[in-house]
Amino acid sequence: MPRVLTSFLTFHWAAAFALLAMACVMGGDGGAARALAMLGLTESGLPDFASGSASIFLPLASAICAMLFFWAFATCMFSDPDAEGDGDVLRMAFASAALLISLLMICGSVNFAAGLYPAIAVHLAALLASYLAIQAERLAAMMSASPSQGDIRAAARLMALGAAHISTLSRLSGRADANFGGGR
Repeated sequence: MPRVLTSFLTFHWAAAFALLAMACVMGGDGGAARALAMLGLTESGLPDFASGSASIFLPLASAICAMLFFWAFATCMFSDPDAEGDGDVLRMAFASAALLISLLMICGSVNFAAGLYPAIAVHLAALLASYLAIQAERLAAMMSASPSQGDIRAAARLMALGAAHISTLSRLSGRADANFGGGR
């Protein structure tokens, strides 16, 4: 089953964080503050992102998030749908994005940034909704997948062992005609 929603959402978040990183880098002096204004945060009350390590933090963290989401996109597109590593890559990407947004909230709340909480809440809710939608799609794909030949054989073996156990119990109890299986 193709994972259309997963590939779309991971590509969307990769593009969003890549654009945020590019806006920070290409914006020149105050590029990070203008990039945060794109997110809905007003420039008043935000820390001065034009100085020192603060000007490097936002574009670097955004680029890392973009790279992780692109990695999740590539894993989704080019790997086996039953691969176990997909969930790990997705968890890392969403955790890094949530961490970045949470750090922005902490950084802004220290400086009493205006309009911070609604903007951060919207972005965190969008990340959470995306993650839950991807997990729901993965669960639906697992539930609709047909069992493999090994699973069918294992189920048949368990059913045969259960029938043999019931037959042995009926013989040991002395009631050969007893029906322990709950049948007719």
